[in-house]
Amino acid sequence: MVSKVVSVETRLAIAIARSVDPSVSVTRLCADLGISRQTFYQYERRFEKEGFSGLAPRSRAAKSHRNQTPVEMEMAVVHRHDELARQGLDAGARSVWGWMSRAGLGPPSARTIHRILARHGRVQVQPQKRPRSATRRFEAAQPNGCWQMDGMDWKLADDRPVKVIRALDDHSRKVFRSTVAVSESGDAARQCLLAAIGVHGRPAMVLTDNSLAFNGSRRGVEVQLQKTLRGLGIAQVASRARHPGTCGKAEREHQTLQRWLRAHPQAQTIEELQGLIDLYDDVYNSQRPHQALGGLDTPDERYQATAKAVATDHPLPAQKLRMRQVTVSRRGTVSAGSTPNGQHVEIHIGREWEGTVVSVARDGNHVAVFHHKTPIYSISIDPTRRYQPSGRPTGRPKGGSRRRRITST
Repeated sequence: MVSKVVSVETRLAIAIARSVDPSVSVTRLCADLGISRQTFYQYERRFEKEGFSGLAPRSRAAKSHRNQTPVEMEMAVVHRHDELARQGLDAGARSVWGWMSRAGLGPPSARTIHRILARHGRVQVQPQKRPRSATRRFEAAQPNGCWQMDGMDWKLADDRPVKVIRALDDHSRKVFRSTVAVSESGDAARQCLLAAIGVHGRPAMVLTDNSLAFNGSRRGVEVQLQKTLRGLGIAQVASRARHPGTCGKAEREHQTLQRWLRAHPQAQTIEELQGLIDLYDDVYNSQRPHQALGGLDTPDERYQATAKAVATDHPLPAQKLRMRQVTVSRRGTVSAGSTPNGQHVEIHIGREWEGTVVSVARDGNHVAVFHHKTPIYSISIDPTRRYQPSGRPTGRPKGGSRRRRITST
């Protein structure tokens, strides 16, 4: 059987055979080389047309595929990616698909677009990256059901630091208001909130972090924004300490805004930066398809698609009882806020609870600890002491038991 692989030496012999002896017998030469006459003439034609480069091995892969994306569509995908990147907008595969779909261009799937962008060197393939399906997401059921407020650091052209305070809808991702201020102050946060409410109505709830501009509960005070929310009948929820992911939608949107700002000339003044961000908010809300909304709808479209949630029609009472979630330390203690003189209070509830997330409710000097809805410990704290012992052993029970029991003092 004649081998399907023709060695380099055989190809060179074919190339020079007739140059050395024009009268050579092709039949005898093919027999000596162990090839067919068809193979001989194939390599001879390649050598005459391309020279020695024509003798190099060639891929046997098909030159075209029935399901291959047309070249024109590939170029349209790359062009759209480059244009979005130039404008400072998200230019990933899902974003490109959303923009092209809204323009009626009939693009291929987001997976195919990703492969096209990778082939053209526009994206870096990251097979180790965690898949989107591995992330647990939460979302308010209705527009105005929950707003998120957060602050973002930025700098003007002369390196002066400023703060951008933003309010966005948890359900639709619509940005209601952006306020550029010298610092993250209570007055700036309140102005941002009232400006958003003046256009879009009152939300049922506002989610913030624990910055003093938004929430003073962990320091035993009620800040300006909290008083405003309570007076308007709007509930407030604060994220757990060191858990910025709770306000993840606001945090993630900051990345999109920063990318857009870096693609434009740096603002010289606060007023100029305010105008630039107002322009971005309009593009973000009304033109840019949002990946978290299926990659096709804009925040404006999502916001208008569903009936709005409403706040209560009366002011909320001042909250004497403060409830927050904490993680039990390795020593079996939980934080219970501070004493009037600012001293931090720790309560021992037992080492068997180590690592468990519990709820701590405090009303004055009385503290109760709950696991889910079950009370597990209560105490009247001594405001002169930082550490509040339970009277129980501080070591873990023998055998590593994590038996949980209700204890009351």
